[in-house]
Amino acid sequence: MSSAPRGTTPPQQEYLTSTSQPDPAFPVHCLDPSVPEAVRLVTGLLADGVLPIGVLCQPSSCPAPTTASQAVLALHAALRVVRELVEGGLLDPAALAPALTLPVLATAPAVVPVAPSSEMVPGERITVRDLVTKAAAGCTPNTRRTYFGYMQLLSEGWPANAAPEDKLFGGFGDRYADTVLPSELETALGYVEVRALLTAFRRAEARESVERAIRTSDASGAKYNAVGAWRRMFKVAVKDRHMTKAFDPSQEVDKPKRSEGTRQALEQQQLDDMVRFIETTGDDPELDRFIVDTILIAGARREGILNLTLSGIDRTEMTVRLDEKFSKVVDQPVPDWFVADLHAFAVARGAVRPGDPVFRKRAGGKRAGGPITGRRFDNIFQRLQAAYVWADVEQVTAHTMRHHAISVVERASSKAVSLRFARHEPEDANDRYSKATDKEVAQVVVRVHGGDHPWIHRDRRHRRD
Repeated sequence: MSSAPRGTTPPQQEYLTSTSQPDPAFPVHCLDPSVPEAVRLVTGLLADGVLPIGVLCQPSSCPAPTTASQAVLALHAALRVVRELVEGGLLDPAALAPALTLPVLATAPAVVPVAPSSEMVPGERITVRDLVTKAAAGCTPNTRRTYFGYMQLLSEGWPANAAPEDKLFGGFGDRYADTVLPSELETALGYVEVRALLTAFRRAEARESVERAIRTSDASGAKYNAVGAWRRMFKVAVKDRHMTKAFDPSQEVDKPKRSEGTRQALEQQQLDDMVRFIETTGDDPELDRFIVDTILIAGARREGILNLTLSGIDRTEMTVRLDEKFSKVVDQPVPDWFVADLHAFAVARGAVRPGDPVFRKRAGGKRAGGPITGRRFDNIFQRLQAAYVWADVEQVTAHTMRHHAISVVERASSKAVSLRFARHEPEDANDRYSKATDKEVAQVVVRVHGGDHPWIHRDRRHRRD
């Protein structure tokens, strides 16, 4: 190979010593400064024919030469950066040197797809798009509301409403589920994080514009739910023999830990403010007070309140039947006085048949008193946040009230009793070996809220329906 004429710089050295800036279209603001410089360097060398396109196909882990000049070592480092981007699916080789790669792609022999072995797909193959439809159909309404957006992102890409050529993440909808790799799910998880942070930023701007308190987000909750949604999807694929368990890519993706919660039990003054506000404002204070009392006394979730029917109030065993997450049904002990008051309220609002909802709007004028919806909760707590700075800062919701109820029970008894009261699964081995009884839950509920309960004096009698 001939050397460069005296007084000139070899092509490699010219690129290595260049001080020109990276392509302004490259998103340098979100990368290490060395990344766009490495891409610029390798792109120039490919375009000038100094490097063959094949160097991008070598693994990024190729060792550096043991004896080489600083220029060669710098070139090796740049190639390693670009190879990592290509391997991670974040960079398209065709975009680096189209004149070199497009003819190669055009003349390359067609790849004949090979059917997967029965060890990978024991039954019929399914596309990611069809798997999303199938998995979502098997979810409860609440689970579907939480998971479907993440399932859809994996299938259709993001942004959802963008044209295919404008999507930052194209999605895997047309691919067979058994071809999706764990590394590709991790890439998708990065876009989940970006989407969540953008949403949080827009929400913060909107709240700030009306002088409301804002809270920051680290997107950990979104990533936690995304991995949960994808595991739900691929669990369906395994169960219905669209792939074997060993090839489930979602199990290879670590589920992010949720950030440490900052919620605390309400102070007594805050609780007094809330009760006074609910009893004296709104279009139906009686309804709102029973909703909040059911959360505070029974630790009910939003879904449990919406699903509670007249037959779910047991005036013998002094329980309310809570049908909540994952269709889990629990007869929750409450004080005798609350059972009497709640039953009288339901009947006064028009609940007659066993399946009639307990929580119904008050009839007035031409309006019939129909069952409440989730919007009633939004109405209560959005008004509360607008009225009190502390409620706005803490963004108090029905979930906050439930957290308060659980904290009160734990303070008055133990962690084991609070876990059973909350219907939570044991968190560790100690929890599994120190389970509380229904009688202990009844005792602490009466201790906190007054009244009496039959389980304190006798064994529980299980319902047969």
